[in-house]
Amino acid sequence: MEDFLFYWSHRFLHLDFIYPYIHKKHHEFKDTISIASEYAHPIEAIIANIIPTSLGFKLLGDKCHLFTIVMWLALRITETIDGHSGYEFSWSPFRLLPFSGSSDSHSYHHSHNIGNYSSFFTFWDTICGTSKHY
Repeated sequence: MEDFLFYWSHRFLHLDFIYPYIHKKHHEFKDTISIASEYAHPIEAIIANIIPTSLGFKLLGDKCHLFTIVMWLALRITETIDGHSGYEFSWSPFRLLPFSGSSDSHSYHHSHNIGNYSSFFTFWDTICGTSKHY
């Protein structure tokens, strides 16, 4: 759920009529650094960060254990810091996942401001053709 919602909200924020007002703040960082992962306009923080990250466990309600929520948030924040680090660490546990994104692909997204909208996995970019430039 997070991957689907993040991809489409991130892609939406790159549309010409909204990008200069909302998402451009995050793209002030042409070279990615970890702190830039959380540097965003408040509307972007809600649309592309909080909602995609939390909707899955919100829908589960009481069925989702607090420990699961805390572990998911720790995993998600760690991955976004890794993805914005500007380094492609060979030992990163996120590179062990099939179809996982990379710091290189997200750095390309920031430097060229096109494509590579995905979060954890690259299959939405592949299906929608938004990683063809990369």
